[in-house]
Amino acid sequence: MAEGHSLPQYSRAIVRQIPDSIRDHSEAFKWKQRRTKDIIDLSKAREEHGRYTQTLRDLGLEVTVLPADESTPDCPFVEDTCVVVGNRALVTRPADKTRRKEVDCVGKLLTDLGLEINRIQDKGATLEGGDVIFTGKEFFVGASTQSNKAGRKILAETFPEYPVISIPVEPPEFHLKGVVCCAGPGVIAIGDHKEGRKAWEIIRKTSKYTYEPVWIPDYLGLNCIHVNGTVLHCREDEWPNSSKVFAEKLARFRRIELSVGELKKVDAAMSCCSLLF
Repeated sequence: MAEGHSLPQYSRAIVRQIPDSIRDHSEAFKWKQRRTKDIIDLSKAREEHGRYTQTLRDLGLEVTVLPADESTPDCPFVEDTCVVVGNRALVTRPADKTRRKEVDCVGKLLTDLGLEINRIQDKGATLEGGDVIFTGKEFFVGASTQSNKAGRKILAETFPEYPVISIPVEPPEFHLKGVVCCAGPGVIAIGDHKEGRKAWEIIRKTSKYTYEPVWIPDYLGLNCIHVNGTVLHCREDEWPNSSKVFAEKLARFRRIELSVGELKKVDAAMSCCSLLF
């Protein structure tokens, strides 16, 4: 078991409502063939998103709900727009040009809340929050189609006190958090597959810290969030094998089973839907 680790204590969250345009124009459809079963039920997606938002409130967070923007279909995935540690924020630069419109709204809100705002000015740099994992000790950052070397360099310059470890992310996976997630202080949830094992070897060999791996069997059951001692993870009725692993390996934490299943149709995961700080 990993010792000597701690995670940030969150007091606030930002979420963003779901636009109608996500049904037909999500970025995910650029990467995969769209099938009938991938069509989002907007009403169900909004019900799930509402439960997700209320869960964050129930955990004591002050939640700001931003309105949807029909011109940015993937705007509910606010995690990608910013990386926040303490009072310092790095407003990101998404790889997809249409998504770059999303960052201004979040950046303005964080400015109004008094955070120190840094922005990526390099037009050759890309970085998305779904590729960034902060363990309390260091960053793991995806070397993916969405986040490049220049973006990772700016992250390191913005938070110079923390090491940055790059982990390759292979398509069709968008982000590192589809392979690895921080499930608790010093606890890493990892996909029990080839990409997950590669990521773990990099972490094990590169980091000077010791982490406890929790191997998750289902590719889509992996993504989770740790909020002030509570783990939000997949539901048993959707991913029974993965839910069982979370229950057995993370029994020392309070756990809440949650779903954003409709948004999985556009390759979104639980952590995508909020920015915590």
